[in-house]
Amino acid sequence: MADSRQVFPATRRTWLGDRLGDDDGRHEAIRYVMEVYTWPLQVYFRGTRWRGAGEPADVVHGFLADRLAQPGYLDAWHNSDIPLHRWLANGLCFYLRERWRAAARETRVGELPAGLSSEDPGPLEALDRAFAISVARRAMEHAATSCRSEGLEHHWSLFVRHHYEGMPYRDLAVSSGVPPERAAVMVRTATKRFRAALRELLGRDGVPPERIEHAIVELLATCER
Repeated sequence: MADSRQVFPATRRTWLGDRLGDDDGRHEAIRYVMEVYTWPLQVYFRGTRWRGAGEPADVVHGFLADRLAQPGYLDAWHNSDIPLHRWLANGLCFYLRERWRAAARETRVGELPAGLSSEDPGPLEALDRAFAISVARRAMEHAATSCRSEGLEHHWSLFVRHHYEGMPYRDLAVSSGVPPERAAVMVRTATKRFRAALRELLGRDGVPPERIEHAIVELLATCER
């Protein structure tokens, strides 16, 4: 995945940024965040020292419902230099500490245990991999829809069989009834739709345009680990 130390200029986060200015757009942005980031955050939570605090789905949904309901939460991210999936992971840790302190006040337990009082970096590699898989899946859905809308269903079928089932072009040619050279062209056409979807989704997370192609390579390599 893209290096978290990389600066991500806020002015380039156009898709989410454009939707934060009105209620309808903000609701669309929140739906998108819930769809793409819920599962990666659950993976992240399972590997942290907080994992005994509750069921991952319940904890993450509670966190997102709480933070995304705050009018300035996504705006604060938009003005930061942090990828959105890392921003949300940090926010989840803060949320869990807040919950613990609230419960501690009621039971008069006192301060956080020593192991939880400082920043918990958590399993960031697991987060990055889960985020990469989530983005790749969504990009597959977008690309498949794009191909269908353009009458390129056969192109998409060959793309899946070549890249995800490992079928060489000569075998695609036999099974599809097109020459190997034509099969290769069809796969490349569908690949362009897939990479376009990846560029769009990575841009939404905060990757600047000049790093998109490098980030795609990193994302696909992360998915294969």
